[in-house]
Amino acid sequence: MKTLFLALGLSMFVIGASIPPGAGAGDPTRPIADLQANGWKVIEKKEEKKELPGLPPYENLTRVVQIVHYKLEKGAALMICQATYDSQRDRYDESCRQGSR
Repeated sequence: MKTLFLALGLSMFVIGASIPPGAGAGDPTRPIADLQANGWKVIEKKEEKKELPGLPPYENLTRVVQIVHYKLEKGAALMICQATYDSQRDRYDESCRQGSR
């Protein structure tokens, strides 16, 4: 029983040590969540889905790319953001830029 707890403790230490400090907080790959956490409000959200042919070697599969467009405001400032998910690459990306009214 003692070795079981020792093994569990060591496993928890190894797993904990592999997580970078502050993971999730201020994550540069998630600017929309960071903006919302800093008081920005979503004032517009539009979704679109594109069905594209698959990439090699999966040409026979449909590749779905989902794009979500956001407009966020804080006071008089405006940010325009885009979140994309590519089903074939299993990749999620977000980007934001300053907008003008």
